Amino acid sequence: MRLIKYLVPPLAFIVGLAALQPVQGAEIAVSQAQIDRLEIKLEEVRPATEEAIALLPATIIPPMNSRIAVPAPFAGTVVSVEVLPGQTVSRGQTLMTISSRELVETLSRLRQAEANLASATAVAERYRGLAEKNIASPTRAAEAEAQRAGLEASVEEHRRLLALGGIRTNPDGSYALVAQQTGRVVEANVAPGASIEAMAPAIVLDTTDELWVEAQLPASLIGKVRPGDSIRVDNGAKGKILSVGHTLDPKTRSATLTGSIPASADLVPGQMVTLSIHREAAVSGIDVPAQAVVWLGGVPNVFLRTASGFAVLPVTLKGKTLHAATIEGGLAAGQKVAVSGLAQLENMISAGE
Repeated sequence: MRLIKYLVPPLAFIVGLAALQPVQGAEIAVSQAQIDRLEIKLEEVRPATEEAIALLPATIIPPMNSRIAVPAPFAGTVVSVEVLPGQTVSRGQTLMTISSRELVETLSRLRQAEANLASATAVAERYRGLAEKNIASPTRAAEAEAQRAGLEASVEEHRRLLALGGIRTNPDGSYALVAQQTGRVVEANVAPGASIEAMAPAIVLDTTDELWVEAQLPASLIGKVRPGDSIRVDNGAKGKILSVGHTLDPKTRSATLTGSIPASADLVPGQMVTLSIHREAAVSGIDVPAQAVVWLGGVPNVFLRTASGFAVLPVTLKGKTLHAATIEGGLAAGQKVAVSGLAQLENMISAGE
């Protein structure tokens, strides 16, 4: 009996707890003067065209292949850096000047190879002519032609090395890195006086203002979210889903979702945002501002404006973003709900019970 006594809560405690919860469906008379004094604002509900499937933390990233690295094809020492992060550069503009012993040696080898090629070409032509007159062996002529072809390949190799990155060589043994495309400088990885290795990325450029957004999609939503679905970030910018992964990361137990948003979104790569995924709403769905939904007794409700005041109306929450909520239940387009002063209304209804 003593055990039962401690397990069963006193009736007075249960009654007191119930009194703390507003009665759903309750209505209280509120005059226009009270509405003005409490600064209660109203918003008209409207038919929903779409509803939010999920809200996910996301990161703004540059589009794939829009961020390019400008490598230094030859190792050396940085003489000067002509640009700073954030600056816009045009195609062909000088980004950095590098003094390089490797460049000098490559130029020397190219000149030597060109000279050897010229000599081998003359020898091959001579033996070809003698072979046609049956004076020299055709085999000797073929050997001379093969030697010429080998030297020609060596010359082409050195020319391709010097053409890497579209660099401009200077008479003093330095070379200038130039922008291959118009863009904005993201990183300048070395400073004047620093050493740089061959093919190290010296400058990083963004070549477009377009943006992507990346989020981790829970396993429960895989298959429900598809490329082409509408997305929205917390500043209101709209976009669409580009791809949805179907393999779960073993650490996060989620898949990667990638979407695109317009360049006019006023966001920057690396910025954290809240991403909402949307789908077409049911015919019965209603849109209200997100702040109009209040949880009473663990159930979503709205304060519906009536002729004499407000009524607490339970609703079904279909989807919610930071700005809007899609609901169902006893509402019609054109009716008005409270979007501010909800705490005061809740207290007034509780006090009136």
